[in-house]
Amino acid sequence: MKSRLVAVFIVAVLDCALASAQSFGFASTGSGLYCNYEQLSYAGSGLWGGFDNLSACGISLNSVISGFSASVPNDGPAAHGTGVVFGDNIYATTGSGAPYAQWTIYSKLKCRKKNRGLYTGAYGWVGAAAFSGVYVGSNYGYLSCTLPSKGDALLRGTTIGTPMRTK
Repeated sequence: MKSRLVAVFIVAVLDCALASAQSFGFASTGSGLYCNYEQLSYAGSGLWGGFDNLSACGISLNSVISGFSASVPNDGPAAHGTGVVFGDNIYATTGSGAPYAQWTIYSKLKCRKKNRGLYTGAYGWVGAAAFSGVYVGSNYGYLSCTLPSKGDALLRGTTIGTPMRTK
């Protein structure tokens, strides 16, 4: 009886975790998809975890992301409103940055579909980069309902500007 109760509990926990998982593609302001995409899971109490999936970039490891629910005011960022702010170790995973690099993203958690080949409406994500404690730049665009796939000739590099690796 105990093992059956434990099994039911595990299935219930996994079901809740999977139900709250969300995946979005990153699209540029010009509507091109980047090769990486976010996979977020809500952990409760405003906390989130997941991966920045790099498989379509030809990179076998995914970077880890964690963050919290937040509201970004409309006072300058390209994307704003209610969403999630998370840190991403993509620089360490791709080997493209110093050990003192940080990529932080705000995601609106609302994807867009293309309309006549272009994304329209409000931007859905903005990322900020820092190296050795100094802000060095940002990138932003639309959250796409379409996820990138390996072999898509039209994919851009990653959202941090890292070119795709080819095998």
